[in-house]
Amino acid sequence: METIINNPDKFNGKVMAGIIIIIVGGILLIDNLNLFFVPDWLISWPMFLVAYGLYLGGKHNFRKPIWAWLVIIGTAFLFTENIDNADRVVWPLAIIAAGAWMVMRHNKRADAQYQDNNFQKI
Repeated sequence: METIINNPDKFNGKVMAGIIIIIVGGILLIDNLNLFFVPDWLISWPMFLVAYGLYLGGKHNFRKPIWAWLVIIGTAFLFTENIDNADRVVWPLAIIAAGAWMVMRHNKRADAQYQDNNFQKI
């Protein structure tokens, strides 16, 4: 029988999903048995976004940017739900960051297309 320890290339999304499900189940069990205090924000839908973003990042070796967006949006919702008047600052900063990312990402694509066009054979 081959395990992840013997063959690390077998570590795929199913294993990561299984680990996350075990952790979530353990947290819910500890919360229901009142073994120790579990904060309310730890079991919430914004935290689900953060966990799912980290899952997607791990599944794709953090190459696709969707994981970062889910973590950022989940974190923004966590701040706005748990800190008074945080929404006055968090959402404008999130919009500015999204615009800056789009501008910077656009320039990288334009530079790559420009470089490819300069080296074409005639």
